[in-house]
Amino acid sequence: MQFLKPGILSTIQDTGRNAYRYSGINPNGAMDKTAARLLNILLGNHENEAVLECHFPAPEILFEEAAIIAIGGADFAPYLSNENGGISPINNWQAIQVPAGNTLKFRKRISGQCAYLAVKEGIQAQAWLGSKSTNSLLNFNTIRSRQRFALSSTNPSAFLPYLGLSIRPPYGASPMIRLIKGNEYDLLTNDSRALLQSQPFTISPQSNRMGYRLMGEALQLSEKTELVSSAVDFGTVQLLPDGQMIILMADHQTTGGYPRVGHVISVDLPLLAQCGPKDTIRFQCISAAEAEDLLILREKEMKKLKATIRFMNII
Repeated sequence: MQFLKPGILSTIQDTGRNAYRYSGINPNGAMDKTAARLLNILLGNHENEAVLECHFPAPEILFEEAAIIAIGGADFAPYLSNENGGISPINNWQAIQVPAGNTLKFRKRISGQCAYLAVKEGIQAQAWLGSKSTNSLLNFNTIRSRQRFALSSTNPSAFLPYLGLSIRPPYGASPMIRLIKGNEYDLLTNDSRALLQSQPFTISPQSNRMGYRLMGEALQLSEKTELVSSAVDFGTVQLLPDGQMIILMADHQTTGGYPRVGHVISVDLPLLAQCGPKDTIRFQCISAAEAEDLLILREKEMKKLKATIRFMNII
């Protein structure tokens, strides 16, 4: 496939390079890993296979050979344009047969921030430390105009499954994001603990794949304290010196020295990833046991989907 236009912040992503944080190497990976995994499972790929993550304005991609694809996450109104100028709208969350010579385009942003394109058998990009995820600091797997990525040849298929609503992340405007209390949560004043779970927070335009800066009434610590830099993760909520918060995202650093007042639960990270500048979110604290139960339930549903797709590909 050839990128006629690279789009804004189009990157190759998988579930990230997670085994090298001890060396200070950040994990990268998809912002909405659940969407990426679901699309790969839908196509019968390994769920860690590389996908394209794109923002709007999105790329234009020429498929020089026939392929089977699936698109999900954000809705950017995708469609195919053939060599004769014909246009065919594409359903999100469905396997689609793309004839050779068709160009994938996106008409407008309807909802969400990150759309994902998965290709049957995967995108043949380079791997580094076990991951194909783009690392922009090292200029690794960055996407340029007219760049090509090879695709494995696939035969036409009569089985083009569609992903129902029940298993997709429940995206929506102004989502409620659930937190586990962080190590320094108890350092917040009583008023600030109440504000954390009662007021809406707006995502600042100064946000990116490294972190979402939030704007709201400033939170306060009961006393000033010096902290040793400690491990952080995708979803760690840190309190900045000005009383505002930042949520670390997919390209986060490996350690941080700001108070960790909470951690977004894994199940809600996709909802957060699909929010963007000027969107609002609210927080609700739950227990680690509740967060674990929600994650187990999601993974069970993923396994059921995987087994169903595997079975349907056999018969």
